[in-house]
Amino acid sequence: MYNRSKEQEGGSLMKSKKLRIFILFSVGLLVLGLGFYSKKYQLEKSTEELDKYDYVVSSYSYDDQQTKLFFLNNQGQVREHNFNGFKGGRLYQEGKKIYVYSFGSRLNEVFHGATFSTPYFGKLSFTKYATLFVTKGEKGRIEGLSVEDGKVGLLTSRLRYTNPKNNELMSPTIDLGLSKALEADSKIFVTGFDLPSTEMYFLYLDEETNELKRLNLNDPYQSDFQELLMVDEKVMTVGNPNFTRFDDEKKREEKENKISLASVDPKTLEVKEETYEAKRVLFAYPFKNRLRFLTSDYRLVEYSSDLKAIAEKDLSATELAKFFSDADSKVQAIRYTEDKLIVLMTPEKSSSQAVGIIAEFDADNLTLKNQVTIPLSEHKEWKTEFADLLVLEDR
Repeated sequence: MYNRSKEQEGGSLMKSKKLRIFILFSVGLLVLGLGFYSKKYQLEKSTEELDKYDYVVSSYSYDDQQTKLFFLNNQGQVREHNFNGFKGGRLYQEGKKIYVYSFGSRLNEVFHGATFSTPYFGKLSFTKYATLFVTKGEKGRIEGLSVEDGKVGLLTSRLRYTNPKNNELMSPTIDLGLSKALEADSKIFVTGFDLPSTEMYFLYLDEETNELKRLNLNDPYQSDFQELLMVDEKVMTVGNPNFTRFDDEKKREEKENKISLASVDPKTLEVKEETYEAKRVLFAYPFKNRLRFLTSDYRLVEYSSDLKAIAEKDLSATELAKFFSDADSKVQAIRYTEDKLIVLMTPEKSSSQAVGIIAEFDADNLTLKNQVTIPLSEHKEWKTEFADLLVLEDR
């Protein structure tokens, strides 16, 4: 009896020793795993604030099946995160959180400050749809969502938004590929593309009724509505000629060399329209309650919000023109503040030196003020298929 107890005790001690070794080994693997993960995502601390950064840039490479995310300031300080297998990059800021939207219907990434602590922390399934765009509304984010409903030869979309009563709503589906949106006076103004006709649409959603309605334009099929802006309390669009599959030679000639301008009073829905003779518009932005746009021959043109011509200036010999005429680079995004125009450019071909540059121009005279290079931490070839630029706010 005594000897049997000793054997049992010895067996128990052996099992206990093996258990301790297993636990220590498991803890060691966990520590190594956490150490590897921290190195992979270059985490300095789990609650780093956004205050020291000015911009967030995303870059997606189809060849690498990877998305890179960069936090930068205009002194060149950079923090990089890499997401293997993540196809996305549309960016949105909400307070101290940065949302990185997936192209598909998978989960999206969320950053708290400039860091997060685990691969899955912060992923948020707030939409089961692919996100076409996201923009800031009066009560929260406005999302343009692609609906996969099995329809052949059609693009179908919905809007997700928060109405003036703080209710989160989904709009009815519409057979358009929505491209951008802007909220004013309890209405969401939105542009969209019709695949069968290749026509562009300019609509608004009435938040009181949750109904989408088309705006009355003199020639609704002339413009591609490239820009949608709020200028001096008016909703304004600037667009290039939109050539559809149904346009004959005569119609195409009528549309050529006409930049279309529209100004909508969001309260009354009164529409004013004008055209400007130029081949294409490169970009537009609001400046001191006026509309400004740059043409493809580098004329800076200025209009009032009721479409009265104010000024015109030749910028063909400027640094800005050099940037936009560079055949080796691609303009990925243009953002603006009260005093700056910010341009994100990436190489047209793959590069092992840099993802791209951020160029800051004075909003008044469009002179180059600063340029920030976005470096690659690993010196291997990288080609950007999609990129987005976020100007950080309220830091």
